[in-house]
Amino acid sequence: MTGTGAVLASAVVLLTLVLPPRSLSAELAISRDVGAPPLFGGTDVVTLARTGDTASFGVGEWSAVFATATNPEAFDGDPVTLTGFVTPGEDGGFALSRLVITHCVIDAQSASIPVAAGGSEASADAETGQWVTVDGMVRANSDGRLFIDAASVELIDEPEDPYEY
Repeated sequence: MTGTGAVLASAVVLLTLVLPPRSLSAELAISRDVGAPPLFGGTDVVTLARTGDTASFGVGEWSAVFATATNPEAFDGDPVTLTGFVTPGEDGGFALSRLVITHCVIDAQSASIPVAAGGSEASADAETGQWVTVDGMVRANSDGRLFIDAASVELIDEPEDPYEY
């Protein structure tokens, strides 16, 4: 019996070393999303956004801007192309989410931004956890909240590196 246990334990260790780790899930992102401004969104992100230098922004940076913008009209009309996974949203849209890592996987925080997908056929097919690339514009609604007005939503496979840093 001890030999069988040793073989099984060795097999588990070997599989752990050989198989690639599974990425953190959409369910984890949803459970970690507490609706508060992201902790990784420092003042440098908001300062860059004010200068119009948003071309390299990912979901994490835009999430920080959306949560802290005091002048949302300044971002109205900014073009975006963002990749993330679908999580439940409001008003018939969805939230584009990504897990952002500042030091290691254990500190991964959820970043989400609201997306109004309009009549995009792909957005209707996108279920929670589905990876998508969204092309559109940042818009401010009547109460000053920012959202992405999606011109297109493309269903994609999970990226090789599913995290933002």
